[in-house]
Amino acid sequence: MFELTCPECQSKVPVTPAKAGGEVPCPQCDRSIAVPKLGELKTLPQVQDAGAASADVAPRGLSGGRSMAFAALGAVSLLCFLGAAFCGINWATIEVPATSQTHLEGLKETYQQLSAARLIREYQDITEFGVDVPHPYPYRMIELRKQAWGNKAMAFAAAGLLAAVLSVFVGRRTSASGVLT
Repeated sequence: MFELTCPECQSKVPVTPAKAGGEVPCPQCDRSIAVPKLGELKTLPQVQDAGAASADVAPRGLSGGRSMAFAALGAVSLLCFLGAAFCGINWATIEVPATSQTHLEGLKETYQQLSAARLIREYQDITEFGVDVPHPYPYRMIELRKQAWGNKAMAFAAAGLLAAVLSVFVGRRTSASGVLT
């Protein structure tokens, strides 16, 4: 853009090279100003376009909404990974004193040491009352609690990974042609 001066009011009028040889109205006094031909127009002082100036100065970061989404997803990802670490540490520190397999092996050893009369009495109790246990064994409660901590750790880790991947996609910049950079 070139800077043309109005002969009437002396205000400065920006003119593009496309208007060379034509006329433009003055924004102050509405008088028609003759624009010189391209060769003469190039001798006039150049004016930088306000849009171009702001484009040069504009930050190259994310737009407001995208940067907020990036920050929020990053924070969610961080919190999820911290939750996964907490649950993982709790899972790792719980020691299960026995398992169902070791419990059954212990019962098998105990039944092998019982007398025939005691085994018959056990069989009668099982047929009369059943084998249902009203409350889980303490080792089984500990085992279930450890399993719950492990499941929570995996859920937090999966959510954290998803949030991290989403924040990477949100944080990617696109060029004017739509290509990711």
